[in-house]
Amino acid sequence: MAKTFLLEIVTPEQVLLSRPVESLVVPAAEGYLGILAGHAPLLCVLQPGEITIRDEKGTSHYCTSGGFLEATPAKVNVLTESAEPIEKIDLPRAEEARERALKRIGSGEPEVDRERARAALARADARIRLAKKRGGA
Repeated sequence: MAKTFLLEIVTPEQVLLSRPVESLVVPAAEGYLGILAGHAPLLCVLQPGEITIRDEKGTSHYCTSGGFLEATPAKVNVLTESAEPIEKIDLPRAEEARERALKRIGSGEPEVDRERARAALARADARIRLAKKRGGA
């Protein structure tokens, strides 16, 4: 049996996941990062993208909006505004969110928060890419 560590994925609304896992791959700011049990302590920023989790039941995939990761040898915490299993992504909704973000970015109105719109665009692009890759709804 492979060594495991406790993984918790936490959003402002809920603890989305809390269970022992064998490995984790996350979209860190500098590229994808793999974590196994016994990993050195680490703090890193996550970008929107795919979280891949492997445990005794198999492999599962989540889409994250970005956030932060804290790793210790026995536990990893992922703090994110939102995360969802890839198979539950609503592709038409993600495409609508992408269009709204593009309109906000392209508008000439000074009150538009372009940084927020760019973040929304990155989230929508990640959701669309992963839904198409994994066959989401």
